[in-house]
Amino acid sequence: MTTVLCHCRVADYDVWRRGYDHALEVTPGVRSFRAWRAQDDPSLVMIEETFDTREQAHAAWTSAETRAAMEADGIDMSSLWVDYFDEIGSGVPAHE
Repeated sequence: MTTVLCHCRVADYDVWRRGYDHALEVTPGVRSFRAWRAQDDPSLVMIEETFDTREQAHAAWTSAETRAAMEADGIDMSSLWVDYFDEIGSGVPAHE
């Protein structure tokens, strides 16, 4: 499984969110997603998506269609950071 993390600024959160929700419906291979909005900067969003393979993730995030949609949805492309990760641990810390 591959996890994609994306960090970017958006011009208008509501416009971006409609576009992102549509992208989730039409993008093949997305198994799950989570989205966050910064508490101190409402134009800053972070997305986590999981895919079965890195190839699926890379195809979804680098296609010309995806790039055009991101621009149309108001993403500041100069702020865009996307990377691919393998999970190496999770859980709940033990507290005394």
